[in-house]
Amino acid sequence: MKKSFLALALIGAFAISCGEKKDANTETTTETTTEQVETEVPAAKELTYSMEWTAFKTPKKVGVKGTFSSIKLNEVKADAATLEEALKGASFVVETATVSTNDAGRDEKLKAEFFAKMVGNISGFFGEFKDGKVIVNLTMNGISKEKEFTYTVEGDALKLNGAIDIIADFTAQSAFDSLHAACKDLHEGKTWSDVEISAEIKK
Repeated sequence: MKKSFLALALIGAFAISCGEKKDANTETTTETTTEQVETEVPAAKELTYSMEWTAFKTPKKVGVKGTFSSIKLNEVKADAATLEEALKGASFVVETATVSTNDAGRDEKLKAEFFAKMVGNISGFFGEFKDGKVIVNLTMNGISKEKEFTYTVEGDALKLNGAIDIIADFTAQSAFDSLHAACKDLHEGKTWSDVEISAEIKK
């Protein structure tokens, strides 16, 4: 009887000992997890963005699309709750020498006969994004102009759409005439001065 009681006592002690060990492991695991949560800070996610322009040629107004391989977006509010808040006041610089239309010959003409005839690069900044509209302050050919763009937000992406007139907005008549002369035959005698612009910015 004493042996049975002793055996039960040993089993009980062993069970308690295992229980304590399990608790200790649980506490250690919890402490480790807590420490990881406190020390691991997720890196700020950078915005990705792209821009496309559409110019027009021929009497039928055929569109020609292009972009720039060097576009820099600055002064974005990384801690803002929404893309609209993050982009308010943000500035951008577009290097015109990096124009790209997937046609090397056309790109060279645009660089030499158009952008080289104007002053500096294209730059600007965004105003307040509100009710699907935003004022974009654009500087091109050394002239600054406020243009109203429309925008939509779809998930993590903000899409902008607007238009400019090379001559009316930025007095780039000489650059326009130079490009038109260089492309007169290809454009069937008609080069349009209005250009449509679209951009997409994602979180």
